[in-house]
Amino acid sequence: LHEDERDLGVAIIDFGGGTTDLSVYSEGSNVYTSVIVMGGHRITQDVAHGLRTSVPEAEQLKRKYGCALISMVQDDDVIEVPGVGPRPPREFKRRFLAEVIEPRVEEIFAACRHVIAETGYTDMLASGAIVTGGTTLLDGLPELAEEVLGLPVRLGAPTGVGGLSDVVKSPAYATGVGLVKHGAEQLTGTSAPERTVEVATSRGFGRRIGAWFREVF
Repeated sequence: LHEDERDLGVAIIDFGGGTTDLSVYSEGSNVYTSVIVMGGHRITQDVAHGLRTSVPEAEQLKRKYGCALISMVQDDDVIEVPGVGPRPPREFKRRFLAEVIEPRVEEIFAACRHVIAETGYTDMLASGAIVTGGTTLLDGLPELAEEVLGLPVRLGAPTGVGGLSDVVKSPAYATGVGLVKHGAEQLTGTSAPERTVEVATSRGFGRRIGAWFREVF
């Protein structure tokens, strides 16, 4: 978040794997937090059932070909879907994958909209909403979020990161980098926005940390 966004009012939505975390900021402070018990894994399960494939394969298909907005997918795009067990792979239109994904993403953002409305802060979110987390890398997700929330939406990624910034400057690593920055703040007594955290200090160590981020997040 930028300081002016916190001052003007903003909702930040962290679209994680197991949950979607929502925070509302107004006049520079966090005034409300909530957790919605649906996230990217629920979308993966939908894909697995809809395309009749394993959960690991469904996750790969979601990441590689997934789109949260059906209107953004060409009708003639075709993808190959691995079968379960010894069953041979089959071909599906990529549009069908989007038809599986969009309703679930829309449901999650509708739940976010409902929570924001209950807080009474909807009219105070002059900066709109920021979406982050690995699931937000789906094509069309920010556009769908803007449509459902009725707010201007931008994609959020970690800032103030040195060293491995090219590796971790992605919405997928928002929580991990945030925890590192919070730890650095506790150790140094310097607020995170004022201090750039060096994620790695040597090339070998950097590779190991990068691999760890990719594996965990």
